[in-house]
Amino acid sequence: MKGPSFEVAQRVGTIVLGQIVVDEVCNKYKEILVELAAKVNNTIQDLNKLLADSPTSWNEIDVDDRCDKYKDFLEMFIIESGMTVAEDYPEAKHKDIVQRALQRKKPFKADGSTGYRDYLVWLTCLETARRYTNEEIHFISSNTRDFADPNDKEKLHSDLLSDLAEWKIPDIRFYYWNSLKNFIDKYAKTKFDVIEARETLVAEIEKNEAGFLTPVQEYIKSKVIGCSLEGYDVFVPGDNEILKEIQSDVGTQIDEVSELDNDKLLLGITIDSIGVVTSTLSISDIKEIEEYDLDVEVVDRDNGACKLETTLGIQVKLRAVYSKNRKAVISVEIDDIDDYDCPYCPY
Repeated sequence: MKGPSFEVAQRVGTIVLGQIVVDEVCNKYKEILVELAAKVNNTIQDLNKLLADSPTSWNEIDVDDRCDKYKDFLEMFIIESGMTVAEDYPEAKHKDIVQRALQRKKPFKADGSTGYRDYLVWLTCLETARRYTNEEIHFISSNTRDFADPNDKEKLHSDLLSDLAEWKIPDIRFYYWNSLKNFIDKYAKTKFDVIEARETLVAEIEKNEAGFLTPVQEYIKSKVIGCSLEGYDVFVPGDNEILKEIQSDVGTQIDEVSELDNDKLLLGITIDSIGVVTSTLSISDIKEIEEYDLDVEVVDRDNGACKLETTLGIQVKLRAVYSKNRKAVISVEIDDIDDYDCPYCPY
């Protein structure tokens, strides 16, 4: 799981491994370990026959311990590499699996004797496709005997196409590739180039002080600071929430880019910051703020009400139209304002 092809695959999507694949890799590791350990042990025994006066020895390997460590390593490698392990094994009844084998449907062999693990891999893929309804699914397997059309190795077998229809998975977003090379050459390279071009464009815009950063900062000062937070997902005690100030801008980044025409781009912008929100709360309810794990300060008391200031993480999302010819933002509007790291929010 290294090399240029793997790097490209990572850049254009999320690599999903079924749990059965992970378990098979671990089992293969164990088989190789046991085999090599046996060879070493036999070699030591043969060597000792020649060294009768001073036999040598070696420490036996704790196979189970080594396998546990390898599994931990593999799981950490998968996480650090940005891959995803599909949720456990697919939910399949033994009766249904046996029935499919008896019907000789792929990926079971013609005699129905083998194909159990391949079928679990296929079910994992189907469940992933059904879960991520808005995503393209690219199924990559070099096992063309069990997954591909016998007359066209680049197409799925008709039995598997029938499964897609039964699971209501549109075939227009489901792709089969009989090798990682084909996936890279015929799909990923083009998408990779698009991603690279987009990232270059985004980097140029984000560095544009006069045409991007300054207009965004001015909009924040004039339209965002001082605005009512009613209707936004910002949790602070009290009512009449107003964004008083932004104390520090943690980061401004462009998350989305789409073309409106040959000149104009629609940008999705996210500003992570530390903000101060003012609100009012009845004096009779003032003890309630002690229950909140928030940085809240009472700054004024008047006519039975308290004015509060809460310091918390604020995420501002903006939409902006950017002119490539003028190299400048020409319009901005608020998309959303949200808090983050809120201990009371269910999201």
